[in-house]
Amino acid sequence: MINPFGENTGLLKSFFRDKRRRYRKSAVVALTVASTSLLLAACGASSTSSSNASSSASTAATTAQSAAAKGPIKIGMITSLTGPYTPLGTNDKLGAEQEVNAINSAGGIGGRKIDLIMEDDGTNPTQAVVDFKTLQSDGVVAMVGPVFSSSCMAIISDVQAAKIPSIDTCADDAQVTPVRQYVFMTPPTTLIVGQQLLAYMKSKGLTKMAVAYDTTAFGEAGWTEMKALASDFGVTFVYSGSFSATSTTFTSVLTGVKSSGAQGLMVWGAGPAEVALTSQFKSLGLTIPLLFSHAEASTLYLKPAGAAGNGVIIGSSIGGIGPSLPSSYPGRSVITGFANTFQKNNGYYPPEFAFDAGGAIAMIAKAIAANGATPQGVDAALNHMTITTGDGTYNFTSTDHSGLSVNQVAIARDSNGTLVPTEFTKAMISKAS
Repeated sequence: MINPFGENTGLLKSFFRDKRRRYRKSAVVALTVASTSLLLAACGASSTSSSNASSSASTAATTAQSAAAKGPIKIGMITSLTGPYTPLGTNDKLGAEQEVNAINSAGGIGGRKIDLIMEDDGTNPTQAVVDFKTLQSDGVVAMVGPVFSSSCMAIISDVQAAKIPSIDTCADDAQVTPVRQYVFMTPPTTLIVGQQLLAYMKSKGLTKMAVAYDTTAFGEAGWTEMKALASDFGVTFVYSGSFSATSTTFTSVLTGVKSSGAQGLMVWGAGPAEVALTSQFKSLGLTIPLLFSHAEASTLYLKPAGAAGNGVIIGSSIGGIGPSLPSSYPGRSVITGFANTFQKNNGYYPPEFAFDAGGAIAMIAKAIAANGATPQGVDAALNHMTITTGDGTYNFTSTDHSGLSVNQVAIARDSNGTLVPTEFTKAMISKAS
């Protein structure tokens, strides 16, 4: 249970109102005593009374500060629990709650439990701005999410103005490029995933490619990054087509791919649309390789795609292929530890989104343990943090707020609903083990 007061957030607010009333009452008593002492002193009373009054006021203030420091630590979270990104946001929530439960069950941070305050943006950037204002007024020391890239970009200016560190679980590079103070991210960037996918294409001799991308900030960013890098890997895109994140029919795009002479199709997008695209790709008789970004490194894609997805190539964080990592791989125990608990609790292997949010909570907790439960302390700690989470090993610096390097990106294959490493990635893993 995340909230020490259970689901009754009203009780939590009442508790703190009562605390504040008691603090104000103590201060009034202290001021009254102090004023009386001054009056007595003016009438010739001894200075001892003034000293006692001052001591009482100081004790009251110290008691108030001590009580506040022992209360729960508020961490905010914005994710998509309704709207098109509901499957992503739901797993964000499960991953974050799992990490909070683990921390609280172990006694919290310095004896203080985490109070995770969740807000739903409805996959709507406008609502995300409202949600951030709510969390700011709640007094959170840091924030996780959103998962929807457009929501991430919508709240950036507010995050910076409020000086509340936010570890986003969306994968749009624009949030951290250029580096912005207080803004961090956990998913691999589209830049490093694009680099690794292009390297894979090169290794397989796929020099003439087609691309399809959705018109969200994530889809467009992924295609933009990959297009800029393609020539470095000897890859040419001979066809490009776009689609809505809510699309259900892809005949036009796939017909264009089929007639283009492309050796493979790269898809940038996130959400259920990619499942329908996979099915229609097969039904149109396309037999060229089909590649997806890390947004599909998930049972949310693998399970509904079924047999149509068998053999599909997917970029992923290292966590996505956790069961295939050798015991000597650095950080394997952290990855599999988180994954095993998630699978036990939910009945399926954690998708990228669960790893992203669980890792964000772990980062904030480490920052608080190092520098205290203040936004400034969390931000300062994050700017020079090395940490291994379910996603892999991060090295945050003041000039790198994404933290993951390209060697933390795996190129996996859908093998009957399970992500397994390609030969390309097996070679990379072997070098690191």
